[in-house]
Amino acid sequence: MLTGFGDYLQYERRYSAHTLESYLRDTTQFSEYLLLQYGYSSYRDVTHHQVRSWVVALLHQKIGTVSVRRKLSALAHFFKWLRRKGLVDHNPMVKVHLPKVPDRLPKSIAEKSLQQLWNLSEADEDVKNFSMIRDKALLSLLYGGGLRRSEVIQLKWTAIDFSRRTMRIDGKGRKIRNVPMNETLIIVLKSLKKVTLEKWGEGIELVLLTDSGKPCYPKFVYNRVVRMLSSVTTSEKKSPHVLRHSMATHLMDHGAELNAVKEILGHASLSSTQVYTHNSIARIKEVYRQAHPGAQKSS
Repeated sequence: MLTGFGDYLQYERRYSAHTLESYLRDTTQFSEYLLLQYGYSSYRDVTHHQVRSWVVALLHQKIGTVSVRRKLSALAHFFKWLRRKGLVDHNPMVKVHLPKVPDRLPKSIAEKSLQQLWNLSEADEDVKNFSMIRDKALLSLLYGGGLRRSEVIQLKWTAIDFSRRTMRIDGKGRKIRNVPMNETLIIVLKSLKKVTLEKWGEGIELVLLTDSGKPCYPKFVYNRVVRMLSSVTTSEKKSPHVLRHSMATHLMDHGAELNAVKEILGHASLSSTQVYTHNSIARIKEVYRQAHPGAQKSS
């Protein structure tokens, strides 16, 4: 049954491989919970009471609210598919409310820390070192382009237009967007293309490769980013997505228009981008608190 659901997500909903894997894993976990707690082997017997019970169990396991909401989203798609196939008579998710997500602003790395990281990489004079140039390109794409980790991994040379200074990104939900490239990113990518050709020869499609010339994968990208950021910041949040958050936050700090940031990031709605407005306001308040004489006296 889950195989059919997987085909529905992949070919009809056209979800990414990451979302597909997550949804199937979440649905499997719920199925195992039903069997263990209630002895259910048929989804026809499931009501909102069993779903709510699962939510409580997840929260008791200290599963984050965001993760719980994703799991419920997976179940909503699953039961919707089951009803379409005539495998259940009702959708128990109708009476299930999503747990409220606490207000949290995206974490970002300070501009001076990122500049320090760039200066450290610039100090390396070995311009033919493939790993060093690849890491600089990775940093530039995540922060300079605001790309998601999956977008960086899938980026091909054919998507980069040096003459127009843009990248064609196949983003979340198969949404295509053109991302502008600054001079720094262009220089780094040209250097990477040259050293990639020298090291691996013609016919390389992907922009980023591992040290052994194979396609990058999520854990590889994550480890490289954590390694680089650890040299310039003690922040607990060190991940590829933090660089994307940092780019958006810094754009807003420097007066970028909200709609422009939305298009660069590839957000489906403006509400997703508005969080960076709050982030920018929080920064302004902190600057005021630290710099204004009256604020210092009252604190």
